[in-house]
Amino acid sequence: MAIRKLLILGATLFALSSCTSGENIHNQTLEYTMLMPSGAPTLPLYYEILKEEVEVTTTPTDIPVQFNTGEYDYLVFDSTKATNFINKEDAKYSFKMMLTGGNFHVLGFNMEENSIPQEGDYILSFQKDSTSDKAFKNVFGDIIPTTNYFDAINVLQTQLTTMNENFEVSGIKVDWAVVSEPQRTNLMNIWAKNGIDTSKIIDIDLQKAFKDNNPTYEFDYIPQAALYVSKEYESANPDQVEKLIARIQESVTNVIENPEQVAQAIEESEIGTDTNAQTAQFGFTTDIMKEVQKDGKNGFGIVPSKEDLNLKFDDGAVKLFNTITTTLSN
Repeated sequence: MAIRKLLILGATLFALSSCTSGENIHNQTLEYTMLMPSGAPTLPLYYEILKEEVEVTTTPTDIPVQFNTGEYDYLVFDSTKATNFINKEDAKYSFKMMLTGGNFHVLGFNMEENSIPQEGDYILSFQKDSTSDKAFKNVFGDIIPTTNYFDAINVLQTQLTTMNENFEVSGIKVDWAVVSEPQRTNLMNIWAKNGIDTSKIIDIDLQKAFKDNNPTYEFDYIPQAALYVSKEYESANPDQVEKLIARIQESVTNVIENPEQVAQAIEESEIGTDTNAQTAQFGFTTDIMKEVQKDGKNGFGIVPSKEDLNLKFDDGAVKLFNTITTTLSN
């Protein structure tokens, strides 16, 4: 459940805030409901989480049923899995905008450089048949045992924090793990503090591997979390939806170009500097966020709003990705 809080953000949050129709959209309360998973997708929605009735869950498996109930005005979910719900004739939600794309990594433990996952390797992953899983299977094949999937990245992360210097979890040597940012950076920091030699861990950028394997995939990002709007809500509140999108697009620019400012805004809210409170609300701390986003590297894979990229990187990318991952496998 979401942690509710009152804002004490002042001028810190949107120093470069813009106006829509002469009104400051950042001072308005849009009064909507939203359900979303914790982790990377919360970053482009940080302002909404601080200001509005956004419910953040650490159990993403709770979200699919909501596509059928229509209880929330907005949902955030894995875009490649959401097609199962929005392409139905009686669908209650429609695609609105992509939020994140391509922050997946395949970590190899005590592996030689240029090694790749092989049949029989002990591989841990999360959310079977999600975007990350589809991309992995397309590049490396269907070689992950069903029992090695966790329901959510945060659950997998918890398991991986117990890894010892021999790269064992629960007494079993782990060969590979499929993770996402910011969990990758957090884990590398924890392992280093625990005396694990992180120089023996190789890192395969799964987005790059997928694009290298599929030259016909024309988009800069592979699709990940997207925002979906209730058709009924949008029909009744088109102006509110437009204002929300404008506000999210500005948030996106901030988290890519001004992560320090975003961190300060979070720390000046009721959440404060307490790392447990930050993790409970977002799935990461402001320190991790700044490390992953620093110098414009955008490790979270936040899809930029500039140059109409969000308009180009739409559900068409999801359809192409799903087509490729359905028909191609190595």
